[in-house]
Amino acid sequence: MPRRQAGKVIDLLLAGRRLLDQTRLPHPEHVIDFGSARSVLRALWSEVMAALGASEGSPSRDLVTLLQAIKELDEQLLLDHLAHQDQALQRVRAALAHLGEARTSAALLDTAAATACGLGFDRSIVSRVADSLWIPERVHVAKDPAWAGEILELGRTHPQTLDGRLVESEMVRRRTSLLVDQVQERPGVNKPIADASMSRSYCAAPIVVHGVVAGFVHADCYYQQRNVDPLDRQLVTLYAQALGQALTRTMVLDEMDLVRADVERLSQRISDAREGNLGDGWWGHGDGEGVTAGTPPRGVEGYLRSVPDDPSLTRREVEVLRLMAGGDTNARIATRLVISEGTVKSHVKHILRKLGAANRAEAVSHWLRSGYDRAGHGPSRPTAPR
Repeated sequence: MPRRQAGKVIDLLLAGRRLLDQTRLPHPEHVIDFGSARSVLRALWSEVMAALGASEGSPSRDLVTLLQAIKELDEQLLLDHLAHQDQALQRVRAALAHLGEARTSAALLDTAAATACGLGFDRSIVSRVADSLWIPERVHVAKDPAWAGEILELGRTHPQTLDGRLVESEMVRRRTSLLVDQVQERPGVNKPIADASMSRSYCAAPIVVHGVVAGFVHADCYYQQRNVDPLDRQLVTLYAQALGQALTRTMVLDEMDLVRADVERLSQRISDAREGNLGDGWWGHGDGEGVTAGTPPRGVEGYLRSVPDDPSLTRREVEVLRLMAGGDTNARIATRLVISEGTVKSHVKHILRKLGAANRAEAVSHWLRSGYDRAGHGPSRPTAPR
């Protein structure tokens, strides 16, 4: 709530503490948001009414004046709270419209944290969940981008395991949002981020993609010097749900772009063939990648690209297998191929079954050996980059 309104509530509370038994009244620090402010006013109202009822003779003018002021301020707070909620819903609509404009997953994630702050928050973090690790991907602090970079660096340097000890584990287990207060004193928070951000309270919600918790959205109101409230939690929940739906949509668009690119490339090759311009691409080399006899592909990636394709594997499975051979994790493969981590796991399962392998290492070994056999002399050994 605005400081001016909070100040009015505290002024009335202090006036009541001067006129009444202050041990029965709330402390000014209890005035945090609209809900707590109105609760304080109700408690003050009850004590003033009790004092008036117990007084003998004519009622105290000061108490009557205080009672009238409490009533007027409470009515004003109610109107302000309703206006605040309406403004918040308008910001949600604007944020959802912005999410709908993204055409790729990368573009969506690049603006997701900043868009979350458009809901009325000062800072936000968008993270991914990979192999039970909580890894921040974007941090937005409009007033201090350098601080955002520090928080992001610490979060990535110290990824947290979601093993039940962190409060965020509940978001994965129950797919529910959180409102966390007293962050600096509370156990079970992400200590590196808590220390770096100096957050007092925050709300967070899971990003669900294809039925799986793929990440989190965190937000707080640090510069407003207020704790987040239940309305903030609802806003983050709505935003995270919309972000998950938007990611589901952009991932489909990403896949469609890949298919479109493949079709365009094939169409171009057919057109070139009709004109008699076959090029190196028809002989197993990439377009525009002329091969000089005796010149092997350079580096590990070139070595892996030179392994002949296994006819039992689909094009996408070969791409996944090459990245596996290069040491990429499922999360990294998902990022590089712009697909979900669940899709990567499905591809890996199919690869293991087709190659008769018990694990990833065995699958890579089998693929490299079989590629060597198919080539007759095997792919060129990787050469160190110069």
